[in-house]
Amino acid sequence: MSIPDRDRGHRAGLALCLALIIALAGPVSALNATVEVLPGGDAYQGAVTLVNESEYSFWMAGPLGETLPLEVKNVTISGECGTNCTYSWKDKNTVSFQQGNATIRYEADIKNRDLQVLMTDPSNLTVTLPEGLSVSNPLLGWTSSGATVNEEKNGTTTVQWENTRFAEVRYYDPGQERLLYIFGSIWVTVAVVLLFPYLLLRRQKPPEIPPPEDP
Repeated sequence: MSIPDRDRGHRAGLALCLALIIALAGPVSALNATVEVLPGGDAYQGAVTLVNESEYSFWMAGPLGETLPLEVKNVTISGECGTNCTYSWKDKNTVSFQQGNATIRYEADIKNRDLQVLMTDPSNLTVTLPEGLSVSNPLLGWTSSGATVNEEKNGTTTVQWENTRFAEVRYYDPGQERLLYIFGSIWVTVAVVLLFPYLLLRRQKPPEIPPPEDP
């Protein structure tokens, strides 16, 4: 099952809109970002490393490529300001803290097992999927352009990008893959049942027509 043309057009338009919006946004010096999808696949823990900054905004991509505030929880900040720095909310998605190098950790929800990460500055991003979640089946999983996928010996999967502003990972669990195989088997069986009589008729020899009798 290939990705429909309208989906490709939507993703291309989304990427273009994000590029234009990010180009107009203020710079944030994010050196590295990590995302760990939690067991179950419905939420993740993120960490962003900043250099000489005093605030950070949490953003997500909207359906039309616009930037929308990302709802986060359990925000903690560490770095030159200490192991548990004091911060305040400048607005509903921007935190302010003592200027300097810092690492911001947070949690956010994931909808429909489609993880999207939006950065406002090119960053090296690593996404880790727990054991039981995968992207290897192209009919169910998908990663955005530039991704490097590695399946680790402990059953986890890491997906990495270099110098990216936007990344997307669509993943699945073994149950979804089993359902895919079940429905695929059903369709193959239906196709065989429908095609068998046709093929059988084609293999049969046509009846011989006797020659006309002499008058």
